[in-house]
Amino acid sequence: MRPRPKYPQLANLGLSDKVGETLRQATSDIVQEELPEDIRLLLRRLERLEQKKAFKDRDDKSKA
Repeated sequence: MRPRPKYPQLANLGLSDKVGETLRQATSDIVQEELPEDIRLLLRRLERLEQKKAFKDRDDKSKA
């Protein structure tokens, strides 16, 4: 069995905010359904990461 190639994890990417912003700008004039599946997947993952971060930030503020 071959080892799986290692890819950088989006959650570990220190510049995910910039990546998300740039990707959204690049795809803003394209209808979502016309985007390739891998780009749509990446956009969904970015959205989930941002929601998770926002939820964590709200939770941290409520504990303080």
